[in-house]
Amino acid sequence: MEYLSPVLRFCLYGATVLIAGSIALRLTLSVPAESAFSRRLAGQVNLGLALMFVAAVGSVALFLLMIAGGDVATAFSADFIGIAAQTPVGQVAAMRILAGVALLILLALGWHRLALVPALLMLLSFGMEGHSLSFGPRLLSSSLVVVHVAIGAWWLSVIVPLLTVSATERDRFGEVFGQQAILAVPLLIVAGGTLFGVFTGWQLDLSQDYQRRMAFKLVAVAGILSIAAANKLYFTGRPGFVWSLRVEALVAVALLMLTAFLTATGPKM
Repeated sequence: MEYLSPVLRFCLYGATVLIAGSIALRLTLSVPAESAFSRRLAGQVNLGLALMFVAAVGSVALFLLMIAGGDVATAFSADFIGIAAQTPVGQVAAMRILAGVALLILLALGWHRLALVPALLMLLSFGMEGHSLSFGPRLLSSSLVVVHVAIGAWWLSVIVPLLTVSATERDRFGEVFGQQAILAVPLLIVAGGTLFGVFTGWQLDLSQDYQRRMAFKLVAVAGILSIAAANKLYFTGRPGFVWSLRVEALVAVALLMLTAFLTATGPKM
């Protein structure tokens, strides 16, 4: 079960990118409903919902097995499920599942703008769990986590749609996204850097697993920022744009994996 937690976190982060990021993109880029780009976003949301349900249910099951010492019968007894319901793990999982169900209903009814509400609830759930509950002023930590996750999800969710639409749509949406990212990325960096400082007491100590993993994550962030800058300043509208996006997609997956392992290792003060 040691490695199951990071796997579930990876599914959760991937789901958040696919759901919240795609819904945010539809609004910020003013994507026409009949476009291929819109269909790609819809497919991402559907896949993300499946991953979200797996991650939410899996996280609760793993938590129950851990507190029950691996005893399956005890873990899934009514008493232990009641205990889980009183913890942030159970409450956040329930919040995500309910948000996912609400999102499915809204999308089925064609109320795409209202879909932003359950997407926001999914983002807010990150401020109700994990390190933000234990390190630094809770309101500050939780707010920074939500901002960091929200911008990251919006940014990473654009990669696959850009890769799979026509060159005309790719260049058009890529140009608009690049202009918006100029404002969003600095906020992402500031939120992430401040969180690192808050979680580590503003002391650099690479002997700690958490800080070493954070260092690897910062390298991945620097890499993906470099690729994004190259896309904005040079590759958009050129033949190399597709290859640059493919590299960015690989780095994005690595970044999500590093983040999953990072959050599975709590910072030590």
